[in-house]
Parts: sequence; structure tokens; C-alpha cells
Amino acid sequence: MSPEELVSQLAPIRVPAEFARFGLQDALCAISLGLVAGLLLARLLRVFVRPRVAPRGDVKAEIAALAGLGRHERLLGLAAILARMELPPPAGLSEALYDPGAEFDPAIAERAVLAAREAGPRA
Repeated sequence: MSPEELVSQLAPIRVPAEFARFGLQDALCAISLGLVAGLLLARLLRVFVRPRVAPRGDVKAEIAALAGLGRHERLLGLAAILARMELPPPAGLSEALYDPGAEFDPAIAERAVLAAREAGPRA
């Protein structure tokens, strides 16, 4: 008997009707598996796309480059460095960014950046 003849004599597969339907439980299961897979993928990709903190010398060079800019541009650059380093802005920096008349010494933000770099990378 050839394989084709053997296959033709097999009875059709019988599946209970409740297994053959795609219901709410199946949809929720598919969604939950997709969410779990997405979370795992995001966790793995986080290692590769994590922002890198600039070395100490680069931060000092950035601060030196900002020194030649205007007051508002300098504050904006310092705020960007602080945000990249995931540091909270010093008191008064946010107000000075939005209000050009606000008094804020850029040296305060520079000291905060340099102190954080001297303390080392954050965990």
C-alpha cells in the first residue's frame, strides 16, 4: 500500500466545536502573550539603546563651549546636560529658562554637573 492510499483511508480529524471556535479567551491569551513578548523585547533592547553618559572631559568641554554663548542659550545647554545625566535641575533653573528676567547664576548649574560627574555614574 502506498503512502497516498494510506492517507486517503484515514478518517478526518474531529475537533470539538468549542475548540474550533476563536473566542474571547483565545483573543485575551493572544493579547497577553503579545504584551509579555513586547515587555521582554523592550527589556532586552533597553540595554542597547540606553543613553550613554559622557565622560568627565567631554562634559567639561561642553561647559566650556557653552561659556561663549548668550545667557539664555547657556542655561538651555546646561539644562540639556543635566537632563541627559538624569540629574534634577538646581532650584531656580526652570524659572530662569522660562522667564528671561529671572535671576539665576549659570555657575550653579555648572557646579551641579561637575559635582555629579566627580561622584561617578549613577546606578
